[in-house]
Amino acid sequence: MKKQISTLSIIALAAFSIWQYFSENPKFSHQSGSSVVTKTDKSAVKNSNIFADYDVVMRDDPIGQNANAPVDYYMLVLSWSPGFCDSQYEKYGDQLPPSAQYQCGMNRSFGWVVHGLWPQNANARSVADHPRFCQGDLSALPKSVIEPYLTLSPGAKLLQGEWEKHGSCAFSSAEQYFAKEQELFNGLRLPKENLSRRELFRWMKQHNPQFKNAYLGASRNELFICYNKQWQVIDCQK
Repeated sequence: MKKQISTLSIIALAAFSIWQYFSENPKFSHQSGSSVVTKTDKSAVKNSNIFADYDVVMRDDPIGQNANAPVDYYMLVLSWSPGFCDSQYEKYGDQLPPSAQYQCGMNRSFGWVVHGLWPQNANARSVADHPRFCQGDLSALPKSVIEPYLTLSPGAKLLQGEWEKHGSCAFSSAEQYFAKEQELFNGLRLPKENLSRRELFRWMKQHNPQFKNAYLGASRNELFICYNKQWQVIDCQK
């Protein structure tokens, strides 16, 4: 009887040790997939290193400035965060770059987020032909301007960069730019699971009547929605 109890104790202890290893090891704690968080604990924002070196330097941008391109329409770029984070883990392992740590770090699993709202040149033949850095190399925005939008675009450097590269070409302030992104995003119904491109387009048109006859765009992990200067949905360029 004592031998049986001893054997059961050893088995229980081994099971607990295995559970503890997997729950505490970061390699097994990261999860990708369909879980979605739409709100962020403000204490997490304050305690994170999200505001470390979030300024963007124009001379370091590989595409550069185009302050003379016209603004003919806008493209809202949405990103499927689990797919983006998977690519970051594939590339960097657990050593995520600072710009991705808030979005992809432990215990954070965003769904669809806003990559940016991009003023577009209808006659552009390359990315460099679109408006970019129209007000030059701007100073870092106050944290108080960025923080309210971290659940929309999860990264201080992301928000700073999108304002400098794109928002400054069509909006008089970062506050107006971010508020417009939020307004457009709030007007959308979005799926909570990863879909193929065809399935995604079908889902969006079924659940968002304004897209019924519109041509949407997409690339890996991203969805493009286009608007004219009166903010009516139009076809994205093919």
